[in-house]
Amino acid sequence: MSDMFLVLADIHGETGRLELILRENPRVKGIFVAGDLTNFGREREAERVLSVFAQIAPDAALFFIAGNCDTPAARHFFEKHPGYLEQRCTAFALSGAADTTIRIIGCGGGLLHMGLTPFEVSDEELELGLSRAHARCAQGEQGSAASSPPQPLIVLTHTPPLDTFADLRYMKHLGSPAFASLLYDYEPLLWICGHIHEGRSVQWEGRTLVINPGPAAHGSYALMLIEQKKQGLSAAAELRAV
Repeated sequence: MSDMFLVLADIHGETGRLELILRENPRVKGIFVAGDLTNFGREREAERVLSVFAQIAPDAALFFIAGNCDTPAARHFFEKHPGYLEQRCTAFALSGAADTTIRIIGCGGGLLHMGLTPFEVSDEELELGLSRAHARCAQGEQGSAASSPPQPLIVLTHTPPLDTFADLRYMKHLGSPAFASLLYDYEPLLWICGHIHEGRSVQWEGRTLVINPGPAAHGSYALMLIEQKKQGLSAAAELRAV
């Protein structure tokens, strides 16, 4: 069995491009959005972007976090949506047997850069936020701590891990050192990110497939396949554009 997913980032309020991408891919099981749904917009823009998903892809599960260009007002509106994963963990059942559940954790925001955008945090805060989400995956059904977080895992962040193709801009790496460390600590199946528009890429880092789909505002996205095999789950992705 296999499931197809749509991977987006950096919509920046460009709902026309978003509609084109969604109509191009009508049969995906789920959609991941790695932040910057709006472009400094408030509740009205946040609602407008989310309404596009609801209208065009109502049957696809939506998972998203905020980016550095999403304002406090937009993030407050996002909180009402069950797919908003800021410092949260959720479970998602893949097609097939009952034991094919995957955990998804999220942590939004961009690294502190002169405070020019509304959701900038320190690297230490990024580490704390993602660690908090990961710890919540380790909680048992009754709230008791499990021995280790369940696998497999998908990590959804706006900021890319440092020293990957996903964080490369003008031959400089601009990602998070903390995320780079956690990538190898957690060894998730997938790490989905955005933020660095020039870092559009699909790359294996150890056991993890790192995806930066590029800015949806420019028509960029990725298609991602998760397949169930005898030895476990495998993942693949392809960059596309409209």
